[in-house]
Amino acid sequence: MDKRTILAFVLIGVVIVGWSMFFAPTPDEQTTSRRDTVAKTTAPQPATPAPTPPVVAPPQQRLPEQYQSLIATNSKLVTVETPTYTAVLNTRGGLLSRFTLKNYKAWYGAPVQLIADSSGFPGVLGLDFKDAAGKEITTSDLQFTIDGPETITLKGGDSAVVTARLAIPDSAGTARTIEKRFVFHGDNYGIGFSVAMNGMGDQVSGGNYTLSWTGGVKYQEHNSVDESSRAKAHAKVNDELHNLDQSEAGKGASTDYSGSVEWVGTHVKYFGSALIPATPISGANVRLTGFAFPVDSSGVVETYSWALRVPFKANAPAQQFTLFVGPLQYDALKQYGVSDMLDFGWAPIRPIGEYVLLPMFRFLHSFIPNYGFVIIIFSILIRLALWPLSVPQIRSARKMQLLKPVMDDLRKKHTGDPQRQQMETMKLYREYGINPMGGCLPMVLQLPILYALYATLSNSIDLRQAGFMLWIHDLSIPDVVLSLPFTLPLLGHTISGMALVMGISMFFQNKMLITDPQQKMLIYLMPVLLTLTFNFLPSGLNLYYLTFNVLAIGQQVWMTKYSKTSMTLETLRREASQKKKGWLSQKMEEAQRMAEMQRNGQAAGGSRKVDGRTPVEPKKK
Repeated sequence: MDKRTILAFVLIGVVIVGWSMFFAPTPDEQTTSRRDTVAKTTAPQPATPAPTPPVVAPPQQRLPEQYQSLIATNSKLVTVETPTYTAVLNTRGGLLSRFTLKNYKAWYGAPVQLIADSSGFPGVLGLDFKDAAGKEITTSDLQFTIDGPETITLKGGDSAVVTARLAIPDSAGTARTIEKRFVFHGDNYGIGFSVAMNGMGDQVSGGNYTLSWTGGVKYQEHNSVDESSRAKAHAKVNDELHNLDQSEAGKGASTDYSGSVEWVGTHVKYFGSALIPATPISGANVRLTGFAFPVDSSGVVETYSWALRVPFKANAPAQQFTLFVGPLQYDALKQYGVSDMLDFGWAPIRPIGEYVLLPMFRFLHSFIPNYGFVIIIFSILIRLALWPLSVPQIRSARKMQLLKPVMDDLRKKHTGDPQRQQMETMKLYREYGINPMGGCLPMVLQLPILYALYATLSNSIDLRQAGFMLWIHDLSIPDVVLSLPFTLPLLGHTISGMALVMGISMFFQNKMLITDPQQKMLIYLMPVLLTLTFNFLPSGLNLYYLTFNVLAIGQQVWMTKYSKTSMTLETLRREASQKKKGWLSQKMEEAQRMAEMQRNGQAAGGSRKVDGRTPVEPKKK
């Protein structure tokens, strides 16, 4: 989560808690402006894709003589078609050159293609090692062979094996080969992958070789800053998940981890890749590398690479992996044990999104086709769940409406003595059974739900490009009804329609609750503040909060105008006298007694002073 979004939720928390503590009992609470690159709602005309991170080619070194004849001079491509994706293998380096998802489209309308396709970049899953003389051998520059047809088509239950083989000449006639074996399946995104170093025991120094993914995962969203805020590299080593998030433009970073490697991968907002060993590799090493660079319109692009150093021994069997390349879809990630790549927010709140919100959304979506209506139904369910907690809040507001004339008289009586006014106010609260914190709990309980909902809406691919109606084309990003030709402080250059409507609903809600002239400014201040805050949040979150506000207004109207329970000052006093005092009430009374004793003591002491000195009484005999 980026800094602007964290700040937004901090402000939300401050406003909600502050409003509850001080005002609720009265009748009177790619992430961000994304550096001004919020997605436009109009469909782009023939456009170019989001910028691809630059790929830095490794320094060219003269290869040993036995590898000179293997330098690639041309490429043969082998295409594997399945119902869900198209994979392209390159004989140059035996690399995975392209991976296109058939069921997903990039923001400009073309099918999603996840592998960087810069000029001269042959692909990913390169293999490097040092020969017996310590010379670095980069097999991505060498010519592998792939036997069989150039196009393979698979149906749902089919599978196919494609082997890229590099035969290394040897003057002694020893058979030395490097084999990369790919097993494609027609019904999932998992690809079997293995590496066999046959006859290479005396050719590999250092006891290891390195597999690498360079060039990151290609960007697919219009808002590059929003996508960068969620792009990361991961490595799970020694049963601990490590993340690399390089967000400072113009700088790079790298980290190394050693031990038992369970998986390594990288992703952007909705798509990613991971390499998962069949069993954790002991004694391995992972290097994660990230680089952020600026692009047009104050945007930013982050690219992540990883390198996995695999221990190797002569005559060792092929090292087995599963390669996942595809959407960050929870079920698919769970299947391969890499669900940690999906961001559900901070660890304490993650279970809310992972085990409550996402399953609930999917259940509701199974019979409600539109996710916008799913969010509305979810809002109603949450409001019903919080109904028992919201009743005391509304009752507190009604109590304060009845108490308002008494409070006005008290303020007039003690206008020049704020301390006395506060003490008398607390007495009134106790006499009529009013809890100053009565409206705090239901609002505070919403904060974890709001944050978990934000994380779920922002990162779940189920909601990607899911429209609602009118101008809302994607519930997972801010909606835009107006783009300004200039940038405003706190607002940026776009205005969210859902945030604006949500702010209007909060204005009417506050209008019903706040009647104290001293608090009148809050009627306008809080809706403006929250509108500015929610302007950068997903439209689905604003839809949730709008629905929640409308339901709260309905509950307030019903309890105020149609409730059969009558409420008078006399009934409030009687109920308060019969009610057993709670811990908080006892502490408040104790604090007030101490304050009164201190006040009386100061008053008495001040009256006895003579010429600035307090006389000492003679001792009694």
